[in-house]
Amino acid sequence: MVIVMIWDPLERLLWGIGVAIALMCGVYFIYKGRKRETFNERMIMFGLAILPLSFAFSLLFTFFQVFNVQGTFVNNIFRGDYNNTIPPYELLGRLSYISIGIGGVLFILAFDIIIKRTKYLLTTTFIILTGIEIWSPTIAMAKVVFNLPILLGLLILVPLVLYLYTRWSHLEFKAVSSFLLFGFLLFIMSLNLAKSVHKELNAYPLILGPLFLILGCCITILPTIINPKVLSRALIYWVGYAIISIPLFIVILYIDIIKDLETPYIIEFVVAFVYVYTLFFLVIRDIRSEIISIDQETKKELQSDILGIFTRPLKVTEEDVMFHREQKICLVCKGKILRTIYLCPECDALYCNKCSTTLSTLENACWACNTPFDPSKPVKPYKEVEERLKTKKLKKISKKPKIRDILPKK
Repeated sequence: MVIVMIWDPLERLLWGIGVAIALMCGVYFIYKGRKRETFNERMIMFGLAILPLSFAFSLLFTFFQVFNVQGTFVNNIFRGDYNNTIPPYELLGRLSYISIGIGGVLFILAFDIIIKRTKYLLTTTFIILTGIEIWSPTIAMAKVVFNLPILLGLLILVPLVLYLYTRWSHLEFKAVSSFLLFGFLLFIMSLNLAKSVHKELNAYPLILGPLFLILGCCITILPTIINPKVLSRALIYWVGYAIISIPLFIVILYIDIIKDLETPYIIEFVVAFVYVYTLFFLVIRDIRSEIISIDQETKKELQSDILGIFTRPLKVTEEDVMFHREQKICLVCKGKILRTIYLCPECDALYCNKCSTTLSTLENACWACNTPFDPSKPVKPYKEVEERLKTKKLKKISKKPKIRDILPKK
């Protein structure tokens, strides 16, 4: 018989707030998903909505489950023995486990629908595990199925799916998955701290579990409500969450070990910890390499833009002018015209602002028709230079002796 702290009024209030926020978070993701036009985007949003909803229902059943533990109030804290319960306790516990199992099935199903290569094997596996959980003859067997294959499977698959979504996204959207992954890890910790296996350690404040749930919901929903420009620095968010979360989970693991938590749970925690932070490392490495490659491409484009001004084509035809005008690209650097442009008043050739400014300093002549960019400056058209070169060549040729001069006179 082990008497432990089970709940107090503040903890009950915070759990109620946390469950309500998690339900609203899931509904909000569904609402955002329905507004998406692309099918895959809708499925991603629906799959993500399942996570807070399944945790909310699981913790809601746990919320009522602890009221069926026998015990007494001591200093405004309800203390009791988890081995001394009344019948609804086991039913509510089984429903709590099933909620997470069904949530896992729906989350993986959304992923399988998008990928299609998995042949729905992951979904089938989770359906079988959830079925075993539902039809287990004892609550102890259902608890084993939940804590090992189902919970460990979610700890492996959810970070993996978020990692894949990150790899497939553009750089400016890669920060979003860092919020989702950190929020999911907080959901897991909240669920674990609500279960009897952690409460029996008498090592954690009662309010820590609901605070993790509330914080996880807020972090998960944050990318949908803040300015997208704030999320442009993906590397900062991934590194930041790694720095914040690694010490937190190491402290929790240390407490679990010194408080003699059961060995299977320790092993599960260590495996999940190493696996998740390996994914953290891979994402950070991918983002860094992508940033470096983008910087190199930008440097190359900048160099080509600058050099393009000095490598004028020998001849600019009317077809060239029409093509660049229809495609809305600069005649010089071949870059996309955005807002500020220069339009030649004579031939309607398009120039970006940078190229027109540079050319007005150099040649001050349109590449197509030699119209000056700035009438107040002298014009040095490219054709004059070309004609000068041709003249020099002709003079050299004319200085050569003619064939009739070489032949002997009769």
